[in-house]
Amino acid sequence: MPANRANPANLTRTEAKGLLLDAAAEQAEIPEKRPLFRELPPPPVFPANALGPLKAAALAIQSKTQAPIEICAQSVLAVATLAVQAHIDVELPGGGIKPVVNMFVSIAESGERKTSVDKIALAPVRDMESQWNRAHKLATADYDNRLVAWKSARSGVKKGTAADMLAALGQIGLEPEAPPHPMLICSDVTPEALVLHLEKGRPMAGLFTAEGGILVGGAAFTDESRMRTAALLNSLWDGEPIRRQRVGTGTTFLPGRRCCAHIMMQQVVADRLLGDSMLDGMGMLARMLIVAPESTAGSRLFKRDAPENAAILQAYSDRIAALLRMEPATNDFDNRELAPRVLPLDADASAEWIIFHDQCETAIRKNGELVTIKPFAAKLAEHAGRLSAVLTAYADPQAQLVPLWAMKSGIQLAEHFAMEMLRLHGGASIPLPLRHAQKLLEWWQRRDDPILHLAKIYQYGPPDLRTAKAAKEAVKALVDHGWVERLEPGMAVEGKPRKDVFQLVF
Repeated sequence: MPANRANPANLTRTEAKGLLLDAAAEQAEIPEKRPLFRELPPPPVFPANALGPLKAAALAIQSKTQAPIEICAQSVLAVATLAVQAHIDVELPGGGIKPVVNMFVSIAESGERKTSVDKIALAPVRDMESQWNRAHKLATADYDNRLVAWKSARSGVKKGTAADMLAALGQIGLEPEAPPHPMLICSDVTPEALVLHLEKGRPMAGLFTAEGGILVGGAAFTDESRMRTAALLNSLWDGEPIRRQRVGTGTTFLPGRRCCAHIMMQQVVADRLLGDSMLDGMGMLARMLIVAPESTAGSRLFKRDAPENAAILQAYSDRIAALLRMEPATNDFDNRELAPRVLPLDADASAEWIIFHDQCETAIRKNGELVTIKPFAAKLAEHAGRLSAVLTAYADPQAQLVPLWAMKSGIQLAEHFAMEMLRLHGGASIPLPLRHAQKLLEWWQRRDDPILHLAKIYQYGPPDLRTAKAAKEAVKALVDHGWVERLEPGMAVEGKPRKDVFQLVF
């Protein structure tokens, strides 16, 4: 019988050694499977009780939508911020007077009902915009009439001495001012458009979107504009006047403006935002309050809406509407320059805040528990103070002091955001091709056929991989990490010879 693998007894010593070397080579060609990246730990449990007077509304929205509680909480906190930011500033011990502007970010994939949550939370704001829009039409007609009369009066001033003409023009007065536009919410803006929004509209606004990709992937965050956008949002968060000088549009100086934000986005959009070293270096990310909850998809079985939710959400809507209808305090010389009243902390709240402030400062020392998120942690006590002021003003629009309960709630919320930032900090550094590779692997493993050619991937694979370049990068990552192996070029797949053919490694 001839020597062969099936009959090792007939092999010569040299032949046996050759077969062993061949087998070892074959084994070496099968790479060891390695994880594409370290999975993030689960998010911390959200402290719903810390929402205080907003807890019932957040839970009612969660009950109606079955979305993650974190997104529901972010939404009502953001809308409450929008409603109170024109009326109050908060005074922190040793930290000065701060605006109650907050920038919320919620990270969740499609299907997590972000839009449904946003629609319910913003309903009272949309209703108010509709009321303002109806009033705006009448106000615009009156403005047009006054403008015609003003122009006519100026043109009718008789020529005479300069003093006589100045006196006559002075009696006519300044040009009538156009009424502010009725829009309070904006979603897809450039920094220049946001400045115009705050100049021509009311002195407060909200940057709200359930599709953050439109904002982050749009004109506001192109390579040319993202630095200007970050600088503007930072200035608004700090309460600084807007200062712009342009050759074409001239000088713009807008003190006393407020603009908060709630941006909902998918993970792929968040990767772009959180992984931007320039935005991080400018401090924009340190000003954001971010959550990335676990998905509730797959557990949202049908249930009837609880009857008490209607009353809870009506009370929430009534309070938001009342806050929006309140005339904000403005500068005596400019009714579009906000001059919010100052809300100090009461003695107990002040003592609680000082303890928390010192804990945050200690935590950013070398080897401190928050040192890896130092820019955010350095603002953590201020975040707590701002959140406590929002809860205070929502609970009682006439409140004169931030009470202890509100400060404790603000601190609890701030601690949650710190834990989330710590958790997400490592994830921000994961390269996009690896995230794409993970999505491709999960999609591939659900298929019955383990063999795929490249064109099939970018034609029918995950939406993020619908280009040849993205598909190639993802497949390369899977090959490099041992999950996929390349087959011989020219192999027939789906009735045609294919150049790039791959197979899952089992």
